[in-house]
Amino acid sequence: MSVNIISRAQWGAKPWASGTSTVPMGERTEFFVHYDGATPITRTGTAIPRAIEAEHLGNGWSGIGYHFVVSQAGEIYEGRGWDLQGAHCPGHNRSGFGVQIAIGGDQAPTDAALRAARALYDEACARTGRSLAKRGHKDGYATDCPGSRLYAWVQAGMPSPGGGSGGGSTSTPYPGYLTARGAKGSTTRAIQGALIRHGYGSLLAPWGADGDFGAATDRAVRRFQADQGIGSDGVVGPQTWARLFA
Repeated sequence: MSVNIISRAQWGAKPWASGTSTVPMGERTEFFVHYDGATPITRTGTAIPRAIEAEHLGNGWSGIGYHFVVSQAGEIYEGRGWDLQGAHCPGHNRSGFGVQIAIGGDQAPTDAALRAARALYDEACARTGRSLAKRGHKDGYATDCPGSRLYAWVQAGMPSPGGGSGGGSTSTPYPGYLTARGAKGSTTRAIQGALIRHGYGSLLAPWGADGDFGAATDRAVRRFQADQGIGSDGVVGPQTWARLFA
């Protein structure tokens, strides 16, 4: 999925109320997901970032504190952008990108919103040259944010509904979801079999293709990814799958 970002000028952002600091990409190590709080969101379009901006200005901040805001329609609105220090999670405003998905309470995020947020994560990793840690707001601060639904999604590895971006030709179709440590079943068994065919069977010994994505499989996937030059986060997404089964 390509990342189409609606700029601050396009959604009508106010000028920054005070100075903002830039952060080198080399300092970025985390990607935080947020939600709006206890009340479901009914706003749409540019009303979403404008309402957040008004609230954050009321807090005495320079302006909107998130780096990006994602609507239920999958629109991505620029906040602090890629270069500025955020105001979204104390102690992590320089190290972490902060992205709010505009839902609240027990509201369910749409597939479009999750795909857009995942695309932002992938773009952030590409810009920093590393796999950023996936965090919910509560991982860095005592809060209920980002709510149970989004936090479960973060813990699952932030999968993109429908399979996400990247990939290539595969002789075995990509299952449409990320697979990582803790997974069990036929998909894991297929991954393990591919690793064995690529010569990584010794790292899976003595369990082999047992369908249990444990420490040995995680180690083998990371080694395979490193040897392929595609990072080494241990998560089998579209790109890793394509390399395994091409």
